[in-house]
Amino acid sequence: MSEKYRKYFILSGEKGLGFPPYRNDAGSKFIKRITLVDKNKVKNSELYNETMWILPGFGREPIPSGKNGNFWEEHCHDFGVMFGFYGFNYENIMDLGAKIEIWIEGIKYEITESFTSFIPAGVKHGPLTITDVKRPIVHYINAETGSYK
Repeated sequence: MSEKYRKYFILSGEKGLGFPPYRNDAGSKFIKRITLVDKNKVKNSELYNETMWILPGFGREPIPSGKNGNFWEEHCHDFGVMFGFYGFNYENIMDLGAKIEIWIEGIKYEITESFTSFIPAGVKHGPLTITDVKRPIVHYINAETGSYK
């Protein structure tokens, strides 16, 4: 690969990256981060992207004490956020192979199919809980910011 634009290709995640305080760290046993792109990784980036696998077994353990969700807590941002969860079932690509419960502005949504969502700036979302993961799920987050906080 030519080195001229090599810096624009993110081929693997960074080691030792922490999570924002509202994200519950389930550990590397069930969540495998693929890539993370922000202004620290690509200089002057105005976008944030995080992509990961969520593996079978996630959500079997009880929600940690003092937490409301097993993936993230209620929070909001001063930027819009798009995120998606996609199942790994070739026979039915809309089958998530898991259950997701997410709260948006105090309203609970239960989802069992692959989906994308956009949350505008200032809208509270969470907690988010993932259970009954039967097959790997791809999850990504895109945000209109160079730094996700």
